[in-house]
Amino acid sequence: MKFALFLAAALSSFALDFPMSLAVAPDGRVLVLSGGAKASISVVNGAELPLPDAWLGLTFSPNGKMVYAGGGSRGVVYEFSYAQGELKLVREMKAGDFIGDVALSPDGHLVYAADLLANAIIVINPQSARVIDRFKTGRRPYRILFHPDGRSYFVSSWADASVYQYNTVNGEEIGRIRLGSHPTDMVLSSYQPQSPDAPATSNSKYRLFVAAANTNEVFTVGIGDNKTMNLIETIHVAPAPLSPLGMTPSALALSADQKHLYVACSDADVVASVDVSDVRGVVEGFLPAGAYPAAVRTSGDRVWVANARGNTVDTLGETFRPVADTPPLDLAPAEHVIYVVRDTLPEPLMRAIGGVAPDYTVKLGGRPNFNIGDPANIPPAGYLWTNALAAGLSVRDYGVFVRDGKAIDPAARAFTKPDASAFPEDLKQFDASGVMPRLILVQISSDEALASLKSAVAKSRFAAKTEIVVGDLRRVEALLGLHPMTRKD
Repeated sequence: MKFALFLAAALSSFALDFPMSLAVAPDGRVLVLSGGAKASISVVNGAELPLPDAWLGLTFSPNGKMVYAGGGSRGVVYEFSYAQGELKLVREMKAGDFIGDVALSPDGHLVYAADLLANAIIVINPQSARVIDRFKTGRRPYRILFHPDGRSYFVSSWADASVYQYNTVNGEEIGRIRLGSHPTDMVLSSYQPQSPDAPATSNSKYRLFVAAANTNEVFTVGIGDNKTMNLIETIHVAPAPLSPLGMTPSALALSADQKHLYVACSDADVVASVDVSDVRGVVEGFLPAGAYPAAVRTSGDRVWVANARGNTVDTLGETFRPVADTPPLDLAPAEHVIYVVRDTLPEPLMRAIGGVAPDYTVKLGGRPNFNIGDPANIPPAGYLWTNALAAGLSVRDYGVFVRDGKAIDPAARAFTKPDASAFPEDLKQFDASGVMPRLILVQISSDEALASLKSAVAKSRFAAKTEIVVGDLRRVEALLGLHPMTRKD
């Protein structure tokens, strides 16, 4: 497939705030939904319509005349008319508490909306704008995708590492398959490669591709005539088989002939191009994108990408570039490491203790209803202490990742104290016993407190054997001989 190069500079005047979703209109124009502090919906290079709030869901009606979008914390589904590149808000349909994805039944008669934090699918009759059903789902329903026959729909569960299939009429669960952590986007392909090497499980009518953001993988699920779901293949979209986690594959699109799959790898700032024309997907290369690509769509011979951090929408050029892992630091080991964490904002905090801010943090972290301890917010490789404990190291935590005096991660409560005030007294006990944990985490908020900690350690018997590290996870990993938790470039 040839890619038309479309320079980002051409869109520099197109103001966006955290673009989350793209949709292609029947006339080929591209719509973008922004879910930041200044939410809006726009036709690319056209006028923006400001919205009270928005998040993920964006879809056209089957006839292309109406557009539906999820209203985020406003709890509504927006309905817009669309004609000749112009959008007009028709109404807001009350749906739930926090509306994420939105999908229409294939016949266009009903709207299905994901109530993200309530773990439910809301069904709305767009004729009356009234909720007619409410169906339970797995935890944190992210994407809704209808089976082409309209009798069932798939839901990716952000927190359950699973994809569920439900009966359209009554919401009854008719199947589920467990895949990787943080399944997000899904696309369905009717193209079936014909090969004598095809595995037995590939005897299916459709292939469902599922991105799992807390892995480096896209999963291929076969959907049979009886709607059974079978894992056919795991497509690795990292530069090497043993690359640390952190590619964050979070959005998908298929080419018109369904032979190429495009995967937005958010934390690598690239879109992976995967040849899926045969029974085994082959990563062809990585297309450079802007900062944190969060949505990808194809239109004709173009591949469009929305860059959430770059606040831009671009089309991608045809030049592939390698994605290389940063080599680990080569440092002499330290007998003890005191890791000082200073920033308590969600994204820098998660990077400091987990190596990467999970997609849940990035997409919801700035909102008042964000819960940093949500089950969908665990980092890809766990936390620093997870890694240290697995390596047999002793750990003590003073106030890092603590809420209401307790560690947010239940696994850390046995060695966590509410704040840094207990450290000086404990250091005296370490001095007296001659035993100090290999890894100590300390939450410190001021230069004076940091200077006091350094002074106390300098006077202890452990001074010559201890490294104090401020906010540098890679250095901590190197000093303790831990495997890197995520890829870092």
